[in-house]
Amino acid sequence: MPGFLKQFFWDVAFADLDARADYYFIIERLLELGNDRAIRWVLEQYTDAELLEVIKTSPRLSVKTGSFWRCYYHLQEDELRCLRPPSHRVDKGHWNY
Repeated sequence: MPGFLKQFFWDVAFADLDARADYYFIIERLLELGNDRAIRWVLEQYTDAELLEVIKTSPRLSVKTGSFWRCYYHLQEDELRCLRPPSHRVDKGHWNY
């Protein structure tokens, strides 16, 4: 992996990342945090099928990121896990202690 991507992987051993074996993690991280250069690298490095797998199934992508890639690939909102409502119940009020 090119050295200019190291800044996006501050929390892992960058030298140990394998662009093929760790594709899901790498795509997920760079789609969420990458700059223009990193996104261009992702689009050149990975197939649409690999990108769509991550875009559709990742719970870690933000709504903003998911919405962008939904438009880019002309997907339906319910196809992206990150755009679906949470499966757990969210109470709007605070507990009374």
